[in-house]
Formats: sequence, C-alpha cells, structure tokens
Amino acid sequence: MRTADADDYVGMTIAQKYRVEALIGEGGMGRVFRARQISLDKVVVLKVLRHTLLSDERTVARFQREAKAASRLNHRNSISVLDFGQAEDGALFIAMEYVAGQDLHQILSREWPLGEARVVRIVSQVLGALSDAHGAGVIHRDLKPENIMVEQRRNEPDFVKVLDFGIAKITDSTDDGPALTRAGFVCGTPEYMSPEQARGAQLDHRSDLYAVGVILYQLMTGLLPFESDSAVGFATKHLTEEPQPPTRRRPDARISPAMERLILRTLSKDPDDRPANAEAFRAELLAVEKERRREAAGSRRPQPSAVLAPLPRKSGGRPDDARDATAPGWGSEMTVEATVRALPDVLSPLPSGADVMPATREKTDSVVPTQPGVGGGGLAFFFKSLTVLLVLGAGLFYAYIYYTQGAGKGGGSHFPIPSNAPVPGRTSVLPSDADQPLYERMIPAADRNLELSRKHSQDGDQSLERGKLDMAATSYRQAFEANPDPELALKLGEVYWQRDQQDEARNWWMRHLRDVRDSRARALIEQRLGGSVARPSAP
Repeated sequence: MRTADADDYVGMTIAQKYRVEALIGEGGMGRVFRARQISLDKVVVLKVLRHTLLSDERTVARFQREAKAASRLNHRNSISVLDFGQAEDGALFIAMEYVAGQDLHQILSREWPLGEARVVRIVSQVLGALSDAHGAGVIHRDLKPENIMVEQRRNEPDFVKVLDFGIAKITDSTDDGPALTRAGFVCGTPEYMSPEQARGAQLDHRSDLYAVGVILYQLMTGLLPFESDSAVGFATKHLTEEPQPPTRRRPDARISPAMERLILRTLSKDPDDRPANAEAFRAELLAVEKERRREAAGSRRPQPSAVLAPLPRKSGGRPDDARDATAPGWGSEMTVEATVRALPDVLSPLPSGADVMPATREKTDSVVPTQPGVGGGGLAFFFKSLTVLLVLGAGLFYAYIYYTQGAGKGGGSHFPIPSNAPVPGRTSVLPSDADQPLYERMIPAADRNLELSRKHSQDGDQSLERGKLDMAATSYRQAFEANPDPELALKLGEVYWQRDQQDEARNWWMRHLRDVRDSRARALIEQRLGGSVARPSAP
C-alpha cells in the first residue's frame, strides 16, 4: 500500500474513527495530528509512527506494549491514552486526549522570571504524574519543558499535563549498547539527559528525576545547567562536569537557599545521591516552599513592643509639674479614683513627691493621691468625706426604692440587674459562646446538624485538594460549628499549619487532643509543636 505523507493524512479518516484535521507536530519517531473522534465529536491527538520503523518487528512489539502501559496510567496530571490501533495503510497510531494551553518551554520563553511559588506549583504536579507512572513501571526518559503542558483552568492556575509517557522507551535498543550510536533512534533530548542515560547504561526512575532537576534549574535561572553546541557536548558535560550553583550562574534571580540545595542534589552524577523517588522529591519540594513562606512571613512580621501596657491618660495639669507622668495611674493632674481598691502594691514605686501612705491603711480605702504644696491633706479629707456621703446617699436611696416599690412590697423589681453585672456572691461572669474562639466552644447537642457538617467538610476536602487553604479553613470551621467532630479540629490544625498560622494551628490541635486523649496523631502534633502535650485528665 502507498505510504502516506503528512499532508495525505490531513482530511482523511483513520481506522474509521478519527478524522484528521491538522498536523501539529513532527519528530524522529513520527507525526502528531489534531483529529476529531467521530463517534463523540471530540477533539483528540493522534500520534502516528513513521513507516520506516514498521519493518522492525521488535520495535512494533515494543510500541504495542508501551502503548498499553501508558493506557494504564491514571493520574490527573498525566496525559490520557484513549486508543491504540493501526491505520488503513498499516501505520500504528495512539489516540490521546487533547490539552489546550501552552507547553512549559513557551511559558519559560515568554514569562520568565517565574516566582518560586509558581515553579513549585508546576513541578510538584510533574512529580505527582511521575510517581504514578513509575509505580506502573513506566519511565518517561524524555522529560523536557516541551513535554509538559500547562493549562489555565478556572480555580486551578497552572494545571499540568505530562505528555509522551512510555513513547521514549521504544527508542532505546533492546540490547545494552549505547542508544546514541544507532542511526534514526533518539533516546532523549541531550540537554536533559541523565549521566547514565548519556552513557547508555541501564536506566531506572531516578533518570527521570535528574531531568526534573535540569528543568528546575532552568525554571529558576532561565538557563540550562550546561551549555554546548552539540548533542555529544551536552552528553559529555552531564557525564563529567558539576553544574554551577544557580545563584552564581544568575545572581539577580530570587532563589531560596533550600531550593538551590535541592536542585544541586537532584543533579548529582550518582543516582543514589538524588531523592529516592518522585514522591520523596515532591515532599522535599513542598517543604522548600513552606520554609520559604515561613521565612518571608517572619521578615514581614513587626517586632513586638518592649512595653505592652496601656498609655497613661492625657494630662491637663501644669507643664511645670515635676510628677512622673509615666507611672501607672498617675497623671500630672490631681485625680480621684474612688472606685479603685487595694492598689498601693500595684502602683509602686510611687512618683517622687507623693505623700507616703501609712502602712496601716486598710486595703479597702480609696486611693487619693495628693498634690504637694497645694493643701493636699485638707483637700484629700474633703474628697474622702464627699465620697462617703455619696455612698451613704446612694445606699439610702436604694433601700427606699427596695422597700417601697420593689421586693419589700411583694412586687417585681423595676431595676433588673444586668446578666453580666458583678453581683455579690457571684465569683465570675462567664462570656457568651459568641465571645469565645471557636476551638473553645462547646456546641450543645440540640444545636448540632450532622448533615450540614458533612456537606461543609466535603467542601473543605475539595478546597484542600485544589490547594485553596483559605476556602478549606472556612468550610472546616462551618462544619465544626455544625458538629464539633475531633477530626475537623485535626484538619483545621493542619490547614492553619500550612498557612504558617502556628498559634491557630496549636489551638486547634490542642482541642483535638482534649477531645481524643489517645489520638494517633499525638506524636505528629507533638513533633510539629516541638514538645510533648499534657494529656487531659479523664472525666
């Protein structure tokens, strides 16, 4: 049968399923087309293997195995393989989902410099896809910015799809010889090759991690770790040279020390010195971002004042008064605090020039500071006498009302005492629930709504999965108000910890441990808080 050229496929229907609309890419392996799945009227991507590779039975068999392996990948950041088959002219094809967006190379070219937080958001998704693929026995072997698509979805900025899983593996020879020496076969892109890949050695998942390290270096600096004008030159440098630290290569780039250390460790020549696997790499990357946010928050946090005390009241006294206006409760004018009791100990040391109070004065006396040189003793006696008269008058008035209009006549009181007023015999006034922090409230059983709590909890889980910590915290708090489940307190502690609100996280974790004395999360919480937490006594 006649071999089809690229233009021959455009407008044709392949395998009676896919109508080819346009050529969108081409490489050594084959061509990539945008097509439409006829049965669903859905846009897809068709990758068609070159006819020149069809004569190699081992290559065809391996292509089939790898297509099946790629179809088993089930991760939201991996490209979905929809179909595998053979066209009417004998060409093999793979049908994949179509992703709208830009590849990472385009973003790097148009938008660099990228913030470190954005780099972490993108690369952590790449590592999530790799972890799933490596678990399925699929090694990418050709990771590069062009194979990473970034889509701007609503509520999900920089959503990543990793392309070409498993395809690069068919380009290696079946023996242990160097893949670079076989004409027409490409084992990867030299700029992103691991040393063992450039050497033609047996590869494992850590080769992909090296490529991610190269991509990280490039995203942070805008430059590759090595420069050369040939494939052999790149391979040689990956094998023999140590990369220059990113901050030395690009001093003006904003790169945290932890990020630089992680990049350089990932670019180690020895695979054993790199992160153990993609999931461990991802955890370290997220820890780098958390440390950076904590340091940034610490540098912005205002320093606490050395004196945490209320300011003294403004004075209306004479400017030549020599009294110490900074002493608590003392202004430069003469004041009468008839309701303040037992304060001599609090108000020490007394300002210079103040009258010495007798040591035998009862602690229930009013504190009446006197002004030296202005007849302080007589004036003080006058004010004290006036205070006593006012108190006696108020008492007589209250007694008159009580016996003539209140309980003395058997009727109800016309002057009810406010619920929050201090009353003799009452030791304290408890604040209402609305005045208490949510983690301190005790929600009555009659006010609980399990169904509403479950709905808000699910909303919080979805927000947390999308990285929306503010929305997650709000939903979890609403769920807790509806039903104070200890698990919600645990989740709120974790959310606030991720938001670097450590005091709030501590309070929620303490609530959790108070409600669940033998919680399995106790060890982790104590590790986070830097010390053991006392167990509440049994009721």
